Amino acid sequence: MPPVAERATDLSAVDLPIAGAVKEVKAKVLEKEADDKTKGLIRIKALETNGPVDVSENTRWEVWKPGADPEEQKPEITSWASNEQAVAPGTWDIRLHYEDGPICKADGWVRNVVIEAGKLWKAEAVLAAPMQYVRVFATLDGKDVADNAHVDVFKAGADQEEIRPLASFWSTQKQALAAGTYDLRFAYDKNNVKAKGALKGFAVGGDHGVQKKTIALVK
Repeated sequence: MPPVAERATDLSAVDLPIAGAVKEVKAKVLEKEADDKTKGLIRIKALETNGPVDVSENTRWEVWKPGADPEEQKPEITSWASNEQAVAPGTWDIRLHYEDGPICKADGWVRNVVIEAGKLWKAEAVLAAPMQYVRVFATLDGKDVADNAHVDVFKAGADQEEIRPLASFWSTQKQALAAGTYDLRFAYDKNNVKAKGALKGFAVGGDHGVQKKTIALVK
């Protein structure tokens, strides 16, 4: 395989229509052949605006025919960000989908990407997907009971009797939550001892860090 050589022109965000969670795309085209020399190559690294933070491991990209309706059709190709994938030459729409748990999700599009045989379209896509990981510790009578405390997550102010939680987890887990404000409901049940607790207006930031909180349960 010949050495990779960069073409002189770099593409910027203004050269390609973008939509949804995709806020910026920086791309360049390199000379690089796929194993199938009739095809081109795509490689995309996904970054989140806060940091920026590399979120490639939680982002996949899809190749769509221009103007395709995701509700009615399926993508031509799906790959995880940072993977290099062979693609037939042509003009394509690329959809990026970020997902980290049941709450942290974001979709965006890069439109009219031109792929040529023997060329690598290499890009960094900046997404808006602010979130934090949450670690919640529970105590009962001054003792740690995190291993048996169950947590339900609701949108702040939601009627917890009428709607299902957005997410549920054991308090020993590190849970990903999108930036926003939530109400948390706690339940403990072990050895015929039951307890509960609530954390209202729990604010989650967007720096992709870890926020820790301890709550005392009551019987």
